Amino acid sequence: MIFVIDMQNDFVDEDKGILSVTNAKELVPKIIKEIQEQEKKGEPVYYTLNQHELEDDDRSDEEKQWGLKLVNSLKEALKNHKAIKKKFHSISPEDAAELRNQYEDDPDRVIKFVGVETNVCVLSNAIMLHNSFPLATITVLKDLCAGSTEKLHNEALDVLESLKINIL
Repeated sequence: MIFVIDMQNDFVDEDKGILSVTNAKELVPKIIKEIQEQEKKGEPVYYTLNQHELEDDDRSDEEKQWGLKLVNSLKEALKNHKAIKKKFHSISPEDAAELRNQYEDDPDRVIKFVGVETNVCVLSNAIMLHNSFPLATITVLKDLCAGSTEKLHNEALDVLESLKINIL
């Protein structure tokens, strides 16, 4: 199972994205390749859509809607997979419980995380699913994630590792 976290225009497009993360755009081809590998294995693929509303966002409604959409290059790779909308850093406890009811928690299950931001939403979602699937191996693919800064990216990886989350 893989979770693609918040690969939306506002986070990936460094020119127009209001919350852009440096180097997020460079992750896209590698994330697409990882999605394809998971599909070949028959693994479920999920992606999150952060439903952010910013007080100081003076863009038009059209521009705001653009910011919430997946980056174009990922749309095709994710078109047959399930989006989970979230309003804060992580999917809701209800969504996590629904996933837990749908999939067995066993030591052979691997749940991977890629996307942005390592130090906020990747971290939050990895912890949420780690709590929902305590027997599974939770893995963050560090080269397929980007943080607010390189320092915060690395610090988040250290915290995740201290929580017994696999860092590859």
